[in-house]
Amino acid sequence: MRITPDTVVYVHKAGTGTPEHDLYAVVTFSAENRSNTPVTATTRKGGFHWKAPNGHTVKAGNSKGAARIAPVGFHDGGPTVQPHTFRRNAIAFDITNSEKGGTLIYVDGNGDAFRWKIPTASSGDAVPALKSALT
Repeated sequence: MRITPDTVVYVHKAGTGTPEHDLYAVVTFSAENRSNTPVTATTRKGGFHWKAPNGHTVKAGNSKGAARIAPVGFHDGGPTVQPHTFRRNAIAFDITNSEKGGTLIYVDGNGDAFRWKIPTASSGDAVPALKSALT
């Protein structure tokens, strides 16, 4: 499966929820399956994590509010991606202001880690749409 993060927004509120720390970092990504069989993204051995510039690491959905974020149009559902298709999904982290601009880490079912540097400001083609979906 190919995972491609494309947008991040930092918000102080999502729907009616407020973060336990300072803000939510919401990252959208596509998960593409180029194989001939269904692929399931597993979180048993890892899943998504946010590693802040100071080294502090948290798992996706690390607070009650962050775990409930599923913006309309950015959340296609479960972890299984059918052959030759892709899913659009969002993950959220409850972080402090000083933890903006972290590294997104995905650990797959084999224990292999993949990393993407995330900007310190909201960025990506879908920022306006994602912010609207979070209100």
